[in-house]
Amino acid sequence: MKTSEIRTRYLDFFAGKGHAVVKSDSLIPSGDPSLLFTGAGMNQFKDYFLGVKKDLRRACSSQKCLRTGDLDRVGQTPYHLSFFEMLGNFSFGDYFKKEAIEWAWEFLTKELKIAPEKLRVSVHKTDQEAYDIWRKHIEIREDFIKKLDDDTNFWPANAPKNGPNGPCGPCSEIFFDQGEGYQNAQHSLPWYQDQSGRFAEIWNLVFTQFDRQDGGSLKPLASKNIDTGSGLERVACILQGKQTNFEIDLFQPLIHAIRPYLKVSRSELGILYAIVDHGRAVTFAISDGAFPSNEGRGYVIRKLIRRSIWRAQTLGVQEPFLEKIVPAVIGVMGDAYPELKQSEKSISQTIRQEEERFLETLEKGLLALSKLIEKAKNDSNRVLFGEDVFLLYDTYGFPDELTRIIAAKEDLQIDQKSFDSLMAKQRQRAKEKSKISNSIFSIDEAKKEISHLPETKFLGYETLESEGNLLWFKESGEEALVVLDQTPFYPEGGGQVGDRGMVSGVNFEMAVLDTQKREKIIVHIGKIIKGTPQSKMKVKTKVDQTRRDAAKRNHTATHLLQAALRQILGTHVRQVGSLVNSEKLRFDFSHGKALTKEEIGKIEQMVNAVIVENREIQAKQLSFENAAKEGAIAFFGDKYGETVRVIDVPGFSKELCGGTHCKRTGDIGQLIITSESAIASGTRRIEALTGLGALDYLQHLRKQMKTAAELLKTAPDQLVERIEKMQNSAKQVEKENKSTGSKGARIDLEKLIQSARSVKDISFISGVFENSEMGELRKVCDTIKKRQLKRTVTALFGVADQKVGLVVSLGKDLENSRLNAGELVKEMSQICQGSGGGKKELAQGGGKNPERIEEAIRRAVDLIQEGLN
Repeated sequence: MKTSEIRTRYLDFFAGKGHAVVKSDSLIPSGDPSLLFTGAGMNQFKDYFLGVKKDLRRACSSQKCLRTGDLDRVGQTPYHLSFFEMLGNFSFGDYFKKEAIEWAWEFLTKELKIAPEKLRVSVHKTDQEAYDIWRKHIEIREDFIKKLDDDTNFWPANAPKNGPNGPCGPCSEIFFDQGEGYQNAQHSLPWYQDQSGRFAEIWNLVFTQFDRQDGGSLKPLASKNIDTGSGLERVACILQGKQTNFEIDLFQPLIHAIRPYLKVSRSELGILYAIVDHGRAVTFAISDGAFPSNEGRGYVIRKLIRRSIWRAQTLGVQEPFLEKIVPAVIGVMGDAYPELKQSEKSISQTIRQEEERFLETLEKGLLALSKLIEKAKNDSNRVLFGEDVFLLYDTYGFPDELTRIIAAKEDLQIDQKSFDSLMAKQRQRAKEKSKISNSIFSIDEAKKEISHLPETKFLGYETLESEGNLLWFKESGEEALVVLDQTPFYPEGGGQVGDRGMVSGVNFEMAVLDTQKREKIIVHIGKIIKGTPQSKMKVKTKVDQTRRDAAKRNHTATHLLQAALRQILGTHVRQVGSLVNSEKLRFDFSHGKALTKEEIGKIEQMVNAVIVENREIQAKQLSFENAAKEGAIAFFGDKYGETVRVIDVPGFSKELCGGTHCKRTGDIGQLIITSESAIASGTRRIEALTGLGALDYLQHLRKQMKTAAELLKTAPDQLVERIEKMQNSAKQVEKENKSTGSKGARIDLEKLIQSARSVKDISFISGVFENSEMGELRKVCDTIKKRQLKRTVTALFGVADQKVGLVVSLGKDLENSRLNAGELVKEMSQICQGSGGGKKELAQGGGKNPERIEEAIRRAVDLIQEGLN
């Protein structure tokens, strides 16, 4: 049975049992900042399990999931995957154990026709109710049921003893016996102790029936829930009679697409499987809007791509290859997940660029590693220092696993303890850096309190002033929250910020500073100016019109901008983020390279041509199906109901959008693109202004040009010619100064040395120089070093175009001390919002915040003092 048929049969089966079939959520969880990726079918139903939402009693889904906790086991075991689909059926205070067990058994034995004697079952050791259902109702053999402990049959694992507090409950797992002929089957052991993989877990039923409290007590929940999960690939594996997930129909086309580039032997299939898994995972993740970067989700995607590349390196592959898997993934899974087809070009470009970038990094890393290897070979211990391995990892992104493989070939050891210590410190720094700063009073704390309220009627498309009834109110400190039965205030969404304005009643006034939406309820957030609100109080609402109108112009312009980008750059362009407020618009989109001046000019001209034409903008309600047929685009992992709102600029743009918009394109006034930049691999950002903001910007530029012309004693229209003459003169001066090595600001060496400060018995020389290049800074450091000044540390900064360059050097008599130029550069560069590293005696780095140079110098003084203790 094909995998796609199993998926369809599952959803149809539970739809027949009264379950709502819910579309898979994005891999980027919507409205849940606590998760990097969707890792289980229940994630999108969290509010139902918590009782916040109550419009569903039963649901089922096939959820795409991404987990990275066991990456090293992918390809090494039959079933581990980073990306997989989880089949799940859920009950929110509706049916419980009997129905969940009964339907799981019916689906497996009747729908999929699995022989009952092939199935085994485990239950929690205290769950006699589940045991009796299996034994007496399902009539499974007694020796086919086993009671197990908290570590395997409780969710979360070991929760009664270790926590966390909150909803939890026992589990019942279903296993499939793959037969006595299964590879490495442990025949002398009972089935529940066989670790060979012969007994494959294919279903997990979680009975959420307790609230775990302090001390480990389990209080029964008033509303009991069912959360089940069944790995689609694993079920397909056993039905198709395969030994591993990678042999099923979903994976074979992927393997055929990529195997010619890898040329693996049979003993190396695990490497091939891991690469195929990672390639499939990043294809889905990039499609959902996660692009490679150095933090958060982006770091996970970068890590998966880089793991694939270095694994291929161990096979001798030196060229980009991973993008070849993208068409195969889409061919196999594009019908179930049509968003893949829409973003194919963007996915391929992103993977290709990331591959090329990392291959360059690997080349530099290999060169650095070869020098370290030669050094280690000359050492009697034949050991690579942990600091060096970490430097390769931290500076070059060179995988420590690859370093170990190469070192082993050279019969060298690695100081693993030192490396692990440095990695642990880095992880701790990253953890502290990534902590989310929550305000004392968060709107989400009120989420459950307002769940019983009716849907807020939004009036903001038609009016900016109205009356309403106050339904709910909460105040904490200076912040207040108000919910009304109806409101013209637009809640933040689709990139557009929430409205501001006033809510007032009898002896009551509140300044609304933000508007948010929680499910179908609009929450006004602000400060009480006068009085105290009362339940059922009649109030008047008034939106700040100036701010709303400016936001409307920017939002409508964003639609025109996206349409122009797709026409000029290609339909692979897709929105991955946006910000629309009253000051400007920001639009993030998928594209593989920087836009040229000509492309930016064409985009700007195309948008402004539509603005000048003053086309009428139509907003209409359509079914999602009809909107799709009309060609309306929907991006960025948004969730849509059966009825959607379509914003149509006839003949130019058609998008699904719930935001506020202009009546005609002419209302925008004009659009000026102020910047275009990269924000991640394969992702670009455009910032632009409209209306009066654009006019202010142009007037500012005109004033600047006039001032510049006056300073240069020329007319504004002759400014370019005057600057060209000045550049030619500067080039001549540079040519004349070339013999001195001075390319930037003149550095007075004697004055610099005399400015040294004493840090205990160290002479610390520091200086900041405008327009000085790194080469010049290194030459100055070398000159100081050649003078053989006693116990001298030199740190020189060069500043140009708001960027910082940094070189640190130790005097020769300090090279055996505890001081380290590489550590100094790294710390100082981080303060300047950059990075760096190098050798003990000489290192360099830089950053992008010159304003923090003095702070970096103070940190260097502290580090030098610490190095002497």
